[in-house]
Amino acid sequence: MPHTRTGKRLEVPLKKLFQGVDPAKAVNPGAVDDASLVDHYVQLAQQRGSGRTG
Repeated sequence: MPHTRTGKRLEVPLKKLFQGVDPAKAVNPGAVDDASLVDHYVQLAQQRGSGRTG
């Protein structure tokens, strides 16, 4: 799970990603300690979202 630079977990922003919110609006990559983790979750959310219908 990615964290902010101060050590807080990014649970709410990641939840928003999985709800279909634009990644640029859901997560500020400048505030994350390891942006590659956020990229992983963005890809995972897009993969899961592509299988939804209606």
